[in-house]
Amino acid sequence: MNALLVGVALAIGAPALKDPPKGESPILGDWALVEWVQSGTKMAFGEGSGVEFLAGGKRLWRDGPGGSDERQYKLYPKTNPAEIDLIRTDSGPMPLVYPCIFRVDRDKLVIAVGAPGGDRPKAFASAETKMLMTFTRVKKKD
Repeated sequence: MNALLVGVALAIGAPALKDPPKGESPILGDWALVEWVQSGTKMAFGEGSGVEFLAGGKRLWRDGPGGSDERQYKLYPKTNPAEIDLIRTDSGPMPLVYPCIFRVDRDKLVIAVGAPGGDRPKAFASAETKMLMTFTRVKKKD
């Protein structure tokens, strides 16, 4: 009986996953790529692929284990659905700007990516997007 009470007390007192601090975007953090659909076709990707969104409009893209490429992003926080531009400056003299929408549901991030310079997707359907990418939040190691 005592063990049961101790277990209940620990469960009640255990910290829950916390929402980001007020004013901080829920997209910030490290995300592991779990599904990538491009033009309606499921794409293969390396284990360890993902993205880390940092404050100040920087993001680190990983194509698997090893290194990462620094890229940029711009959020439009007052839009519905939430809008983001994914920006690549490593592709030539002019940056490539991918208009996107995204949603965060707890530890899941979905980004619908439009073609560079094209229209922003209006829905999270792979048929309407250049890419549909799904990520899960990477838990911090203590």
